[in-house]
Amino acid sequence: MKKTIIFSIMLMLFASCINEYKLPDTVSESYKEELVIQGRILSGDNSAIYISRTSPFGSKEQLEQFIPNAEVRIIGQKGYESEPAIYNEPLRQYTLNTVELPQGDHYAVKVILDGETYQSEFQPLQDSPEIDSITYKESEDGISIHVTTFNTENGGRGYMWTYEEDWEFHADINFADPTGKFLYNKDKYPVEENKNPYYYCWGNQKSSDIMIYSTENLKENTVKEHELLRIPIDDIRISYIYSILVKQWVLSHDAYRYFKTMKSYTEEAGSLFAPLPSEIVGNMKCTSNPNIKVKGYVIAANVVEKRIFIYESDFKKIHSEYENCSWQSNANWLNWEKAWQDMLNNGTIIVYSTSGKLDESSILYRKPCFDCMQTKGATKKRPDFWPNNHE
Repeated sequence: MKKTIIFSIMLMLFASCINEYKLPDTVSESYKEELVIQGRILSGDNSAIYISRTSPFGSKEQLEQFIPNAEVRIIGQKGYESEPAIYNEPLRQYTLNTVELPQGDHYAVKVILDGETYQSEFQPLQDSPEIDSITYKESEDGISIHVTTFNTENGGRGYMWTYEEDWEFHADINFADPTGKFLYNKDKYPVEENKNPYYYCWGNQKSSDIMIYSTENLKENTVKEHELLRIPIDDIRISYIYSILVKQWVLSHDAYRYFKTMKSYTEEAGSLFAPLPSEIVGNMKCTSNPNIKVKGYVIAANVVEKRIFIYESDFKKIHSEYENCSWQSNANWLNWEKAWQDMLNNGTIIVYSTSGKLDESSILYRKPCFDCMQTKGATKKRPDFWPNNHE
């Protein structure tokens, strides 16, 4: 009989959904819960620290995965000490503004939790070369995003990336078009001429995978068109305007080995929340009590970034339309006339009509087809850097 366990681990650079991991019968039930502290100290960006506990094998109770009540600071060997980090509940992380973190020092994360003190090893800020280019390649299945960067022979050879995606998408129907042939409840959907707030929306998300690469075995310290992600051809992200901001930093040799092991293990286990092997320890220690075990790794680096925009007009493919978006009213018109009129009145549907009224020749559209906010994750908040303005 298999046992199910949920672990909150490997939140170095992201917060993601929790998956179940089926443990084999051979796993010992004597495994105890352990503290996991992971994160990044990044000069030129905000730093983020994640604190969680693993659940013991065989436990019937779900322990709180993320710990929000710790005191977290960044300290330097030369006396630098940050203000306490702010816990961000939605992202389940402690955040510090380290955009202007002083150079020329060695940094560590210090955590005070339940009367005990935990600290990562002091380490210098790893320098990163600039990102040379972010490019995309189109195929029949979609597009792939690639990063290219050049480093010096003396520079670090381990690289790590995260990315932030933003995209603009539209509803299938703009019922405020100048033809005036759409019928809709104007009280529920107030619009101005040629300004339809239900037509334009945006979405965004952050990367959730461990993305690393090493040039250790290459003659040149160059990353050439390393693939970061793929986007399916019918994905709404590339239906109109898509933008990706890629952030890059260099890893020390030990940090790269740690994340390479973590990447291999989590991919094999099939879950980023699978139990950490005992040999994966990291650079965190409990300085107040050496007998207390703690896992995780905190890196320190200077971050560089680059953004690109990709437009639907750049693609050879044609984005697919919404499925099941409309239907003709002439089907069973006599049976459904009153029901469709009620739906029009309460804003459930809009109607395209050449006659100016709901009749057997009308075309009916469901709400997800004319209100972009019905799409999961949609927002009306236009990014500040966006290349157009529909206000």
